[in-house]
Amino acid sequence: MNRQILRQYIDEYKFDFERINQQEIYKWKAVKCFQDNWNIETNNFLEMLSNSIRLTQNLLKSGQYFPLRMLEHYSTHRPEELRELFKNLYDEENDIYQRIEDFKNGTKAINDGLFPGKNTYQDHRAIIVYLTLRYPERYFFYKFEMFKQFSERLEVTYRPIQGHIENIGHFNSLCEIVKYELSNDQELVQLHKDRLTSDCYNDINLNILTQDFIFSVSQHSNPIKTSFPLSSKFKTGNEVSATSLSNATERLTFKGKTVNFIQNNIDNKRIGDLGELWVMKYEIDKLKQVGLHNLIDKIKHTAKDEGDGTGYDIQSFDKNGQKIYIEVKTTKGDKNSTFYITRTELERSKIEKEKFFLYRLYNYKEDNDTADILIIKGDLTNLCEFPTTYKINLTKE
Repeated sequence: MNRQILRQYIDEYKFDFERINQQEIYKWKAVKCFQDNWNIETNNFLEMLSNSIRLTQNLLKSGQYFPLRMLEHYSTHRPEELRELFKNLYDEENDIYQRIEDFKNGTKAINDGLFPGKNTYQDHRAIIVYLTLRYPERYFFYKFEMFKQFSERLEVTYRPIQGHIENIGHFNSLCEIVKYELSNDQELVQLHKDRLTSDCYNDINLNILTQDFIFSVSQHSNPIKTSFPLSSKFKTGNEVSATSLSNATERLTFKGKTVNFIQNNIDNKRIGDLGELWVMKYEIDKLKQVGLHNLIDKIKHTAKDEGDGTGYDIQSFDKNGQKIYIEVKTTKGDKNSTFYITRTELERSKIEKEKFFLYRLYNYKEDNDTADILIIKGDLTNLCEFPTTYKINLTKE
């Protein structure tokens, strides 16, 4: 993502803030209304749902798009089935993609019984609206065209494809990066705080503001162009075998210390996401240099397409066109800064062996999106000798 362009758009957004606010303030009011009225256990589900979503027309209705109308039909005729679908959708312990698909399939089953052959309109856009109304601190209102236009204007590597559920993960990750930039603009944050009246959701996490900004940029008639690229030309990373490296021994001291783990985790997640985007561009540049242009569109940002747990972040290709698996570890510090390998990542390195690569990005600079890189190839076993945590599942007595 081109940060220079992003900052110019932020300045334009602030300049036009009053006009945008008059048109878009309904989103904060819709979330507040939902939060005040939603009660999944209520006896009268139809009445509760109607009260909760009564201010969402602009979010769930446009042109020939009628998810709100269909939802009201379902709650009238099949309230208990719809209640269970919402319970499952709002269960944050389960996989987000599976919950979305379950809701789509569940409403289709209800629809087939009531209105055979009719469109449910319960697509990714509508379902993310339901999730954002319930968890506005976790999700962002989503539209495919909005995401597509914003990605093009900000020169984002990922290109969303209509109907692909993987768009959701990529969009959320992009929103988190944008939100960080918005949160650092104190003038904008103050404008945002001042416009929230008592009938608006108190958007302290800035998630709705972030989507509002992205939507504004997507509607921009004249894309902004910079006169020079954001990142300098990528330098070839030094490649070493994992077996040639060693892990420094750390002696236990049993000395206590106070660490803000919550904020550290937030910062590390953001830097990690930026590092993965950097590597995506690095891989594209690598394949271009060796003439493998036909493989560029086949690079997969697996961490966003499939989520955590695969044991690698990016699936790419080497200079011979062979598939490789890349785990990315990014730091603003130097090459020797501590980083962590999960059990899944270790096991993946054992399975893939010479096709597994750990890209160690260090000296990463956010302002100009530059980094140094060390590429570690192969099985990471000899680097993973000192476990720091253990997973425990107690058995029932």
